[in-house]
Amino acid sequence: MTHSESWAFANEAYNGSGGFDDKSYIDKHTRESDDKYSERKKIAYYSNKFVQKVSRYNGYLFKNNPIRSSGNKMVEAVFADCDNTGNSMDIFMSSFAKGAKVRGTGIVLIDMPSDMPDNAQSQIEERALPYFVNIKPEDITSYKLDKFGNFVWVAYSDTLDNSTFEEEDIVNITRYYDAQEWRILDEDDSVLESGSHSLGICPVIFFGENGVFPDIGEFTQVAKIAKDHFNESSEMRDIMRSQTFSILTLQADNPSDVTLTLSTDNAIKYGSGMNAPAFISPDPAPVDAYKEKLVALDNDMNEICYDIPTGLSAESGIALSVKFQALNGSLANFAQRLQAFESSLFEIVCLYLGVNNDVVILYPTEFNITDINEDIAILDNIKSMGYSLPNYESEKLKNIIGEDLSNIDTDKMGILIAEIEDSLKL
Repeated sequence: MTHSESWAFANEAYNGSGGFDDKSYIDKHTRESDDKYSERKKIAYYSNKFVQKVSRYNGYLFKNNPIRSSGNKMVEAVFADCDNTGNSMDIFMSSFAKGAKVRGTGIVLIDMPSDMPDNAQSQIEERALPYFVNIKPEDITSYKLDKFGNFVWVAYSDTLDNSTFEEEDIVNITRYYDAQEWRILDEDDSVLESGSHSLGICPVIFFGENGVFPDIGEFTQVAKIAKDHFNESSEMRDIMRSQTFSILTLQADNPSDVTLTLSTDNAIKYGSGMNAPAFISPDPAPVDAYKEKLVALDNDMNEICYDIPTGLSAESGIALSVKFQALNGSLANFAQRLQAFESSLFEIVCLYLGVNNDVVILYPTEFNITDINEDIAILDNIKSMGYSLPNYESEKLKNIIGEDLSNIDTDKMGILIAEIEDSLKL
C-alpha cells in the first residue's frame, strides 16, 4: 500500500466506512459460491473496536487541557474560535489528534478571509481572522519538501459547491498553496481563482507522529487487524447460522417404516418398541477455533493501542508496570509532537496578523497512567507490614484518587487532599 492508500484504509476502519460499510472488505473463499458469498456478506457485522481504542487513548492525552497564552486579543480570539465555525482550540485539536493517531499524519491549512476590516477591533468582532482547515492526508495530490522537511508547495483535491435550490452543482477542484500564493484549479488544471498571501512560508503544515512526511503511525496497522476481525467474525456467524443446528434422529430397524408426526402441542409420536428420538449436536470445534482467533486479534489490537486490561489481568505487577510505562511514553511523545505542531500553526497566524509571536503553548507531558487496583493492592501490602508511613500513604492515596477522579476540579481536589492529610494527621 502507498501512504495515501494506508491513510484512507485506516480512516475507513476508524469510521466504519468504505469497504467496512458496504461489506466489500469481506473476502471470498476460493471454493465459495457467489450465492453463499452474498449471503455471508449480508450477515456480516463490523464491530468497530478501532474507534474505541483511539477514543480511550485520546481521553488520556487530553485528560488535562493544554495551556495557551498570548498578549494579543486577536490571537486569543483564534484560541476561542479557531476554525471559523465556533470550535475552540481544545475541541479542534482533540478531534485533529484522533485522525492523526489513526493515520500517523495530519495536515492543517491556515487560511485568511479575503475581505478585511480596517481595524483590529472590527477584525475580532467580525471574525476576520486566520482560521484552520483540517485536510485529509490522503487528499494530497502533489507536494515538495525543503531540506528541513517543510512544504515548499502542496496541492490537494477538494470540491466546490455551486449548487442552487433547483440544481446540484458540485465541482471537483485542486487547491494549491506555496510560500507566496494560492490557486484553485479545475479538473483540466485551468486556474479558476488565484491570489497572494505573501507570507514567505507555505501555510499548509503537517503533523507527523515520527516528525516526517509522509508517515504512518503506531495505530495505523490496526486497520488490517480490523479487516481480519471483520472477516473472521463473518465466517463464524456463517458457521453458527448454517452448521450449528441440532439434527433430530430416531433409531429404528426399518427406517422406511417409521412415520413421525408432529402434533399440535409439539409432541412427537413414534411407534412402540422404538428408541426415543434424540438430537445430534454438531462438533463445537470449528466455532471454538474462530472464537480463539477473534480473541487473539482482540489481544493484538489491545497490545498495539495500549488498551491494558486491569483488575482481571493474570499478568505480574512488573509486566503491567512495563506496559503502563510504554503507554505513558507514547502519550508523552505524541503530546510533544502536538505541542510543536500547534506552535507552528500559530506562527502562521501571527504572520497573517502582522503581530509579534508571543504565543506560548504547553501540553502536559507527564501522564503517570497506572493500574488503580494494583496501586491499592500495593498500598494494602505496605500497611499490612505494620510500619507507620503516613507520608507514603498520603502520596499514594493522592495518586490513586487523582487517577480515579481525573476530571475533578482543582478546588474539590484540594478538599480531598486536605481530608487525606487530616486522616493521616500529617
